[in-house]
Amino acid sequence: MEVLFGGLIILIGFGSALAYIALQLYTGIRWRGGWRIVALLPLLLMIPVFVITALAYAQQSNLWPILLIFAAPLGTGYLVILMVIRRSVTQPPYK
Repeated sequence: MEVLFGGLIILIGFGSALAYIALQLYTGIRWRGGWRIVALLPLLLMIPVFVITALAYAQQSNLWPILLIFAAPLGTGYLVILMVIRRSVTQPPYK
């Protein structure tokens, strides 16, 4: 059970890191104005995380992805919630 839980955390961490990159690129390129500014806020957290992760990997640390695994779901969750809010605010109501 512990191995399954640990593997699940790693899968969620790496999956959300990949999703974060895609979502950050999408929102940064497609959105305009205040929405873009709010969408770029996670970069304040994630740029240092990616730099630290890359440095740890370059030093061949066996824990190089640990910070990324814990930080990526936060950035991804933020962008997903922001996308839902933007969709509900900007999309016209159904008739």
